[in-house]
Amino acid sequence: MTPTDTLQDTLAHLRDSSDLRVWSVIITLMGDLTVMGTPDADASGVSGQALGKVMAALGIRPEATRVALHRLRKDGWIESTRHGRRSVYHLTSDGLAQTKAVADRIYGPARATPEQWHLLVLPPQAEDDGSFDALIAEGFSELVPGVFLGTSAPQATPDALHLSDPKTELPNWVIATLAPSKLQMDSDQLRKTISQLPIGTLHTLPALDRAALRLVLLHEWRRIALRLPELPVEAICPNLQVRALVQQALTALGPLPIEQLAP
Repeated sequence: MTPTDTLQDTLAHLRDSSDLRVWSVIITLMGDLTVMGTPDADASGVSGQALGKVMAALGIRPEATRVALHRLRKDGWIESTRHGRRSVYHLTSDGLAQTKAVADRIYGPARATPEQWHLLVLPPQAEDDGSFDALIAEGFSELVPGVFLGTSAPQATPDALHLSDPKTELPNWVIATLAPSKLQMDSDQLRKTISQLPIGTLHTLPALDRAALRLVLLHEWRRIALRLPELPVEAICPNLQVRALVQQALTALGPLPIEQLAP
């Protein structure tokens, strides 16, 4: 099987299995340009011509792209400027801020296994005094109502029962609460998909193929990464361990060659 055959199989599989909401795909593309940059383009902008070519390579119709762009402008995510006869789309300042806020969750390394877990059981009235929100802001996750799990000792929480455990293992029900089965299945499926790619030859693919494959892989990973809990469950749950493979594939594909598509 040639790299092109593998590419088409991968694209077809991800198109069938992923939630390719067009507006979300566009945000993935523009976020990737913003965070990772591209050697020959404005890192935050993409021309309508180049965007249309990539969307078409994913099987997305021009009408759907136009509707998605209209929605993103209306919602304050993107804005456009004219350069001669070309329209160039950019993230707004708010869109840029939201993109940068989650960049580490998508592109950064997995968090290491904690030295110990901290469990807090709060009194019944704690929700009303802001304790729930305070713990979530500290990186704790609620397992069941009033019971929170974290990786570091919390700030003073009056009347809370605080327990710590140096064991790195978590019971299966806790992992299932933090990372539901659908999230684990999606991660596992993406890992299997990437493992079938000819990583060593991806850099030889034509620019449009590389752009399409990078975008669809990144979009599926972004959907997974933004559903992962703040706690470092990736480190102890094998079904979630796909981050390193994603990063390997993205490195092999290189930055989005977006401006090569619209000279």
